[in-house]
Amino acid sequence: MTAPSESCFPLDVEHGGIRLALLLIAILSFVGFLWLLSNVLRGEENSCLNVLLASSGALGMMALSDGVLKRVWKSGRTLSVRDHQIIVRDVRAKRASEVTFDLTRRVNILAWRFKVKRGSPRGSVLLALQLSQDNESVALYTLIPAKESDEARFAEFIQLMPRSSVLQGKLPLRELAQQRRLLQAEEQRWYEGAEMRRQDFIALLEVLKASRAEWIER
Repeated sequence: MTAPSESCFPLDVEHGGIRLALLLIAILSFVGFLWLLSNVLRGEENSCLNVLLASSGALGMMALSDGVLKRVWKSGRTLSVRDHQIIVRDVRAKRASEVTFDLTRRVNILAWRFKVKRGSPRGSVLLALQLSQDNESVALYTLIPAKESDEARFAEFIQLMPRSSVLQGKLPLRELAQQRRLLQAEEQRWYEGAEMRRQDFIALLEVLKASRAEWIER
């Protein structure tokens, strides 16, 4: 008998620990290279060249360290698709949990998008999903280039309006209710959402569209 196949996707590949480690590696590498170059290339006339070379060396060390850290330092969160189920696991000591969504039953989905203005490649669009079933919910998201955001497969994602516009209540009642739900979901994403790699997020979309999921206010 063939065992059921399972797809397992890592979550938060670029988690906070890796970002902090890369920052420290960059600083220490820059200082180290600068010290080395200052002792090899003596003289004030070489100070600008030393800084330039030390900066290049630090960037190179960051690039090398980034790939290594992502392979060996996992976030502890994963999403698995197995036998008509989506399972989100967190094995971190103080946050251990497992949430299972049964795809043979209705899964409610909120999907939204907004343009990211800082902290990401310029022009990126954030796509987010909130999956809920019974009393459980999770928020998942990814970043894609703006030029890809208008593709047909992302048609269900509703534009999230600025919080100030929603709080002023100057929208039609149906749209106002929709935006308030999205803001609540965005709050969950902000505090406990899990980031997926672009290709993994798209694979999850395909699974959801083939299931009995209910896209709210599509």
